[in-house]
Amino acid sequence: MDKPNFKDIKKLIKAIDDANTAFKNIYNDRALQEGNIKQLCNKIAGIEARKELFDIPVDELKKARAGIRVQALMDAGYTSLGQLAKATDYEIQSLDGIGEKQTEAIRNVVTEFANSLASRVIIRLDPDDKSENADDNAELITELANYLNSEKVRRDVSEGASNLDDYAQRIKNSGMIRNGFHWIFSSGVSKQNTVTMAEDIYEFVSSSFFDNMLHAINLYQEASHTTKVAAMEAFNRNSAEFYVLLESLGNMTGNKPFVYDSIPAQLAEEINETALNLDGFSGSLRAYQIFGAKYILHQRKVLLGDEMGLGKTIQAIAAMAHIQATQQKKCYFLIVCPASVLINWARELKKFSRIEAFIIHGQTLEESFERWQDNGGAAITNYESMGKIVDRIDNHMSLSMLVIDEAHYMKNPDAKRTMYIRRLDNESERILLMTGTPLENSVDEMCNLIDFVRPDMTEQVKALANISHLPQFKESLAPVYIRRTRQQVLKELPEIAQEQEWCSLTDTDKDTYKDAIVSGRFSDMRRVSFLQDDMTTSSKCMRLLELLDQAESEGRKVIIYSFFRETISKVSDLLGRRCIGVISGDTKMSTRQFLVDKLGEAPGGSVLVSQIIAGGVGLNIQTASIVVFCEPQIKPSLESQALSRVYRMGQVRNVLVYRLLCPDTIDDEMMLILDEKQAEFDNYADESIVAGAFDNIMDKEWITKAIEKERQKYLPQLSQRELQDDNNE
Repeated sequence: MDKPNFKDIKKLIKAIDDANTAFKNIYNDRALQEGNIKQLCNKIAGIEARKELFDIPVDELKKARAGIRVQALMDAGYTSLGQLAKATDYEIQSLDGIGEKQTEAIRNVVTEFANSLASRVIIRLDPDDKSENADDNAELITELANYLNSEKVRRDVSEGASNLDDYAQRIKNSGMIRNGFHWIFSSGVSKQNTVTMAEDIYEFVSSSFFDNMLHAINLYQEASHTTKVAAMEAFNRNSAEFYVLLESLGNMTGNKPFVYDSIPAQLAEEINETALNLDGFSGSLRAYQIFGAKYILHQRKVLLGDEMGLGKTIQAIAAMAHIQATQQKKCYFLIVCPASVLINWARELKKFSRIEAFIIHGQTLEESFERWQDNGGAAITNYESMGKIVDRIDNHMSLSMLVIDEAHYMKNPDAKRTMYIRRLDNESERILLMTGTPLENSVDEMCNLIDFVRPDMTEQVKALANISHLPQFKESLAPVYIRRTRQQVLKELPEIAQEQEWCSLTDTDKDTYKDAIVSGRFSDMRRVSFLQDDMTTSSKCMRLLELLDQAESEGRKVIIYSFFRETISKVSDLLGRRCIGVISGDTKMSTRQFLVDKLGEAPGGSVLVSQIIAGGVGLNIQTASIVVFCEPQIKPSLESQALSRVYRMGQVRNVLVYRLLCPDTIDDEMMLILDEKQAEFDNYADESIVAGAFDNIMDKEWITKAIEKERQKYLPQLSQRELQDDNNE
């Protein structure tokens, strides 16, 4: 029996132990990172609180009943607690009649005020902060990025780290011989065990598993030392993820989870205690969204009326993911929505869950329905298609959840689509109605919807109609209806939220888009869904009208941008009286300002339509709080300039940005390259030559390739024939 090379074995065991220790440190670092974040939050909150002390008059010291000679302080020129906080003990005690005890009492009162103010400070993360807190703000964003990146590594290597630790313990407990001296005096059994274990160690250290674990250690070193620039880029891409973390860790400040105040305390507590299994969910949820998902699960049949832009869809998906993760049986979800958002639902389900999505609509309706029946998952259909499938569900299938998006579409109880949906009440274990329209403004409409989910509450709601504007009314609705506004739950967020609205092509969209591909004109392809004369057949216009309806219900004004004159002309004609005017390259500057002023005086729901190169510069359009882009822009600076017209000093509302896009078209290709290049452009987004290099992101070569890719996709026979013609020539 050959003696192992104990020198080599010792090195290999040390490598395994070192790696195991490194992974233990990776997980121990979590508490240190959390501590750093909390410390920075407290520091920033303390600075803000000390500023606010200057707004609190010295008179407040009288309420302390500590015998403080307030008049002496005022006579000496101290008018605020902030001034006292800055003063030294010597300066205060130099005043007549104020000694050590009174100084201590003053310090205690000022500290109590400061702590109270700090606990209510809302930390706003701002990568462009130019204030005196800029360094602390940047450091906090960087620490949050470190934590988020580190958590991704920790999550990915959790199982591997456990296996590595098990192996390290196996070596430790193996009883193998560790040196040549002990080898001489050991038994044959012990020697054989050592040889076997040595061979196993050689094999383990040479394995791809061990290589991957060593690589993970290097990845963690990078993840836990995020640069300031990388942190800012990450925050700009996904600020929600940062705020989710801040909400959970910055618990010494005002960034605390929101508790919906119109829900009775006992019910709110029951909802909060509801288990939420997010094993099959891959997104980040804010506290109010977690509460919303729990509300859906706990109350079973409800109306979710959150204001537009607060993520009703993601709350619904989180609830569905919980159901799928906790039920032993096959789950069936049915989502009914406007045709214009079918593709959006499918994309969101794929992005945030493991729930398979089936779009039951159009020519593939029959095939998709059968696949849904066989496999389970989420069927997504529109109101118009319900008549074709309701008979096959009613009394034949059990739905884990029925989701009705834009539920105000079924406000008319006598409409066919309403009747179809109401037939499924007994088939559905849970029902979720979603609408961004504030239902309190129309009690009759609300009662029609409540009558579907909670008919036992309908009469109660009708009886309280006369107090629909009072808090008591909302509290009475708590078991069935919840609505949060952006002002309530997103106080600390930057005042802008951006959404991609993917609109499934209509048949007319497809036909006109194919003609554009045949023509080979890139500019025509970019106008997908705006190529036809009849805008009522445009999928983008369908979604646009729905967004404008929501905007009107919330009293918001809208500006719509397109690069193309023909598009803005068609859109303005479609909108009719909603459109207060059109700005194009030919519009005089004085007329442009007149239209901006006109928008300011117009009622909510009014729209200004503008060519992006004309309305994107030189104007202040703060009265609009919704921006819609009809197509992706070749230059990021065009969008940036256009947004800056709305998102600027004087804007008093959160800005919502919507991009109208069609899947499987040039929009897809443009968004891919925009995502890749945007970060590079942002790094150099000034007036330099470098910025210009990143600005015009699509060169002739890319355009040629993109056109050919679309031709292969939509015109395979034509492309093949042309190829043969080329070969013959």
